[in-house]
Amino acid sequence: MPPASSSFTPLNISNNLVPEWMGSFTLVAPPNTDLWRKPPSRDTSTAPILYTALRNPFVAAQVTVAADWELEWDQGGLVIFAGAPPGHLPVVAPDMVPGLRNLALEDDPTSSRPQRLDATRAHRRGSSGPPRQPTPPPPYLAPEQGCKWVKVGLEFCNNACHATSVVANCEGADWSISALPPRQAARLDLRVKIERIGYALWVWYEDELLGWKKLREVTWFFWGVEDKAVRVGVYASRPANFGMSMHHRRQGGGQNTGARNLCVDFEGLEIG
Repeated sequence: MPPASSSFTPLNISNNLVPEWMGSFTLVAPPNTDLWRKPPSRDTSTAPILYTALRNPFVAAQVTVAADWELEWDQGGLVIFAGAPPGHLPVVAPDMVPGLRNLALEDDPTSSRPQRLDATRAHRRGSSGPPRQPTPPPPYLAPEQGCKWVKVGLEFCNNACHATSVVANCEGADWSISALPPRQAARLDLRVKIERIGYALWVWYEDELLGWKKLREVTWFFWGVEDKAVRVGVYASRPANFGMSMHHRRQGGGQNTGARNLCVDFEGLEIG
């Protein structure tokens, strides 16, 4: 049984476009949309996404994804967030950071400058008291770190469909694609799965003859993550930038250019 539509939160999707039944639905990705991360803190989260929080600890999720893939990097599939999803990052208050204190007026370097100068001059004149030491700068506050996430699905790359996965943490994201078996490479659909095993997240795609094939293992994904902070869903994206000269295939082998949306179909969504 697919999860209830009412439990899903849309991102970059109008509320009135959220599907009523999650067993079979379509996400429409306009051009120049993506879910990606580059350091330092350069998140791109323009892809249409539907995600849900779970009442029970996450176990596994799977879905079949299909589309008329045309442009380089066209993609769609599953996504899992550990922490606040894009657009919902928490604000880190100064008093929440260990070792960081509020600077009082007398600790302000600009306001204390005359006092420090007076103390230094007195010391040079032979004063018995030591000069006042400059106030040290506050501890370094690292930029706010977004959540870590993993996406897996089908991606059109080099004129062929591949199983794709991306893993993102506070340092950035890495991208990996895997060629499908020749008997499956010409197909436009793929069933993918993510599964929790201990603290690790295992990423799979389904071989139509051999069953599930492991795509990658993210050993640290659930380490230090509360169950209530895990959110799972689906995404579609068309990262192609139409400001550049680009071509894509169409039926008949001809060339066509033009900005049009990517419609990704999802079937048999299961989340548990």
